[in-house]
Amino acid sequence: MITALAALTLLGVAVAVVALIALHIVPSGLSPLRDPVSAYGISRWRALYRTQTLATAVAAVALAGALLAGGIPSALAALIALAALALTRGPISWVPMDAADAPRTATGRRHNLLAFGAFAAASVGGFMTGIAFSAAGIDGAANASTLLGWVMTAASAVTILASVVRPLKPVFGLAERLIYVGMFAWLSVAAVALLTS
Repeated sequence: MITALAALTLLGVAVAVVALIALHIVPSGLSPLRDPVSAYGISRWRALYRTQTLATAVAAVALAGALLAGGIPSALAALIALAALALTRGPISWVPMDAADAPRTATGRRHNLLAFGAFAAASVGGFMTGIAFSAAGIDGAANASTLLGWVMTAASAVTILASVVRPLKPVFGLAERLIYVGMFAWLSVAAVALLTS
């Protein structure tokens, strides 16, 4: 059971990464440095964006299942973070962001809350998975998960600052994409740790 769930986690990450790479290759007119990933969700490439968000949610659920099946001690906080990640990434593509030149809407505000929740859940999840792996004696994965938690936290802080500090706006997209790198790396590290421990 652990093997199947960890493998499903890796498959979910792989699908999400391929979809995200494809979004950066298609002629969208969006800037990876400046524009949020969610901007793909209001473009004609929204199906690829939805694939990425749903695959991430599947990976989070599968990893939670693998942690449970593996009997990893002190994993409750990690399980809560993974559930929060799945519950925010799963529906987000049906709650689109507001276009940059459009008036702010309730839907756009809900999208921002879901995005903030997902990134917070991933950041916390990195730390909490690190704690759980440390309690289980899986030190290499514990250290990697904790480091990735810091990467996601730092990138989240820059993303938030870039949304309100004008000189940082040109790097909003880059900072957000660093959160994605950390999130996919964390899910993968945790899944591989469960496969090999």
